[in-house]
Amino acid sequence: MAGASTSARYTNEHRCCLWRGFLLLHCLWSISASADTTILAPVTNTGLKNIHFKSVQCSEDGFWTLDIVNNNFAPSYIEYFFWLEDEQGDATESDSGQIMLDAKSREAVRLSFDCEVPFTDLKPHFRWAPVGFTRP
Repeated sequence: MAGASTSARYTNEHRCCLWRGFLLLHCLWSISASADTTILAPVTNTGLKNIHFKSVQCSEDGFWTLDIVNNNFAPSYIEYFFWLEDEQGDATESDSGQIMLDAKSREAVRLSFDCEVPFTDLKPHFRWAPVGFTRP
């Protein structure tokens, strides 16, 4: 009789170890599956690959400033536009410019909008500018 209880206990321990192993494998499988979907590049907020803006702040003279960042391995020519809209969606005020960013660099930009205008009210648009292009 003692042999039967020892055998039953051994079977239960064996099942417990199998379940623990199964759960461990399941956890490891889940980790590797989620690692396959990791985003390596930051999401752009400009619509341009590897170009984004950050560090938005009110400057000491009361105007909005931001950094435009180039994460490309080549120089990039960028044209930027910011504007305000009225209730019908028509532009009422705007600011634009162009900038040449060296590879893996950032450049500060000062907008013509004062900080009394909430930055979230500004509509941004970015596009690639042709090499050598300048606005009058």
